[in-house]
Amino acid sequence: MVSRAIELQGGDIDIAFANEEFVIVYQPKIDLATGSVTGTEALARWYHHNLGELPPSLFVPFLLRQGRLIELTRFALTRGIEAAAAWRLEGHRWPVHVNISAEDLFYEGLAQFVSIRLRSHGLPPDVLRLELREVDLMSLRPVQRHNLKTLLASGVTLAVQGPATLTHRDCEDIPVAEFQLKGPALLALATALSAGEGGKMPAVIEAAKKRGRETTAIALETNDQVEAARALGFDSATGYAFAKPMPLEDFLYWASMREPEATRRVGSR
Repeated sequence: MVSRAIELQGGDIDIAFANEEFVIVYQPKIDLATGSVTGTEALARWYHHNLGELPPSLFVPFLLRQGRLIELTRFALTRGIEAAAAWRLEGHRWPVHVNISAEDLFYEGLAQFVSIRLRSHGLPPDVLRLELREVDLMSLRPVQRHNLKTLLASGVTLAVQGPATLTHRDCEDIPVAEFQLKGPALLALATALSAGEGGKMPAVIEAAKKRGRETTAIALETNDQVEAARALGFDSATGYAFAKPMPLEDFLYWASMREPEATRRVGSR
């Protein structure tokens, strides 16, 4: 990985955008009670002309160091909004989730950028849900905080990715619609439940629900993790346990094939 990182040059970014090496794939979010699709994450991939597919863990820090991560974020927002318009034509009203970074929030034109693209497709702002790490939200500078508040004032919603601090208190003047948890924090909650919680919803999830926040377990890999998330009281989940990220056309087909399964599951309860 180190050698591949060294081979990347600033000019590769220009080539990538010019040659459409960046693509967006879609991973469904699933309602844990019904099995239905309730949204989708728009995830960036880079198919480099010499190095092949690069993992986000490598190219996102590279773009950040080059001061060009906002270009990828704008690309993901554009494609994600286009996808939301496409599945609305198919009768689906799923929101699209797009990751943003704290660095993106230095860009004061982000709210206008989003509004223009939503209006161009005749979409309401709540079709877009931004995802931001909790650690970034907690450390925003005044200008970043102002730009985020401007985005949310337009009707766009926000999901915060754990570990778990913000479920226990209000987020001051920044509304949070969804709380997401993954990795060690999720496993810790599952361990606490199995160690004697007696089926009682853990406090971190209960606090989020009391504040009207959707709770989502993300990056689930196995059926056991899905069952643990359901037992913990999460509303929804994402991850390879349901489906890998896929192109828009494949996602729409996958979702259409899943609906009968979800309907059967509800009817069997």
